[in-house]
Amino acid sequence: MKKSRFQLVIFISTLACLIALTGIQISWILKAARMQEAQFAHSVDMAMNRIVENLARDRAICRELAYCMKEGSSGSCYIMMKNQEEWANIGNLIKNDLKYYGIELDFEFDIVKINPNKIIEKNSCIFFSDDLVNALQQTGSELKIRFPEKRDFILAQIGYIFIFSIVLLILVSLSIIMIYGFYKKEKKLTENIIDFINNMTHEFKTPLTNIALANSMISKTETVEQDKKLTFYSQVIKTEHNKLKIHVEELLKTSFSEAGQPSYNEPIDPILVIENVIDSFSVQISEKRGSISFIKQVENVNVNGNIELFYIAVSNIVDNAIRYSIAPPEICITIYSKNRNIGIDITDKGIGMTKDQMTQIFDKFYRVPTGDIHDTNGFGLGLYHVKNIITKMAGKISVTSSKGNGSCFTLIIPSSLKDE
Repeated sequence: MKKSRFQLVIFISTLACLIALTGIQISWILKAARMQEAQFAHSVDMAMNRIVENLARDRAICRELAYCMKEGSSGSCYIMMKNQEEWANIGNLIKNDLKYYGIELDFEFDIVKINPNKIIEKNSCIFFSDDLVNALQQTGSELKIRFPEKRDFILAQIGYIFIFSIVLLILVSLSIIMIYGFYKKEKKLTENIIDFINNMTHEFKTPLTNIALANSMISKTETVEQDKKLTFYSQVIKTEHNKLKIHVEELLKTSFSEAGQPSYNEPIDPILVIENVIDSFSVQISEKRGSISFIKQVENVNVNGNIELFYIAVSNIVDNAIRYSIAPPEICITIYSKNRNIGIDITDKGIGMTKDQMTQIFDKFYRVPTGDIHDTNGFGLGLYHVKNIITKMAGKISVTSSKGNGSCFTLIIPSSLKDE
C-alpha cells in the first residue's frame, strides 16, 4: 500500500514538474519575444538616424521635399511624389539603410506634417523621426515608416526557439506516458508472477504433506527400524522434506509484503547449523563422488538470527555449488573470526561466473546461464533469499568468481561469545 502511494506521489510530482516546466517555457518565450521587439525597435531607431543623415545630404531630394511640404495641402508627400523619381530614390535609400541594420522587411513610408492639435496614436509597427525637420529645414515635418509584417518577423526570430521548446515538451510528455505504460505492464507482470507463485506453492503443499506422512509411516516399520541404512535414508527424506517445505513457505512469503517476517533475534550456533547442512547433502555428494570439508578456525560463537532461515541460506549456497559443478563437486566451508564478526567462506570448483553475472547473482528471479549443465532447475530465488536472510541478520554477503574456476561466497555476520 505504501509503495503504491509513493509511486502515485512520484507520478503526481512528475506531472506537476511538467506543468511548471511548460509555464516556464511559455514565460521564457514571451520574454524572448519582448526582447526581440525591443531589439527591433532599437535597430529601427538607429536606421532612422542614418536615413535622415543620408536624406539631408541629397539636395535634389531635400528640394523636392521642401516644395512638397510647402505646397502640399494634405500634409503627406506620398500623394504628391509617389510617381516621381525622387520618391523612388528615397525608398531605395531607406531600404539600404534598413538592410544595413539587418532589417529586410517590406515597409511603407511617408513624409508628413505634424498637426500640433492632433494627438498621434502610437502604433508598434510605425516609427517616426522628428530629426528630419532640421535636416530638411521644414518646420513640423517627420519621416514615418510602417512595417506591416513586423509581427511575423518577430515570430520568425523566436520561431525556432518556440518550435524546439514545443518539441521538447512533447517528447517529455510522451516519455512520461510511455514510462507510465511500462509501469502498468510491469505491475501486471508482477501480479501474474505473484499469482503463479501462490498457485504453485499451494499445489506443492499437498504432495509435501503426503511425503511427510508416508515417510513417517515407513520409518515406524520394523524393517526400517532394524536397518541402519534404511533409517538413515528415511532421515534424509525427512530432512529434505523439511528443507523443501521451508523453501515453499519462503517462496510464498516472497509474493507478499515484508510485514510479518519471522524474528531474527534467536541465538544460533553457526558451526552446528553448517554441520547439519553438510549431513543433509552427504548422500547427494556421495552419489556424485564429490567431497565437502569443514574447516573451523573459531569455536564457541553465536550469531543472532532465525535458525531455520540461516540453515536455508547456507544450504542454498551449498546446493548451488553442487548443481553448478560439471566435475564431481569439491566444496570447502571455512568459518573464522574477523574482528567482532564471524566469516564463513563457501568455496567450490564449479563453472564460475563472469563479472556481469556476479553483479546480478543476488537479483530476484535471476539464474546464471548453465551452458552444458541441464539439471539446474529452479526459479532464481535461492541467492535472493540468501541475501535477504543475511542482511536481516545485520550481515553482508559477497562473491568472488571467475569463469571456469569456481566461486567463493563470503558471509560476514556479527557474532557473540556463547554463554558458558
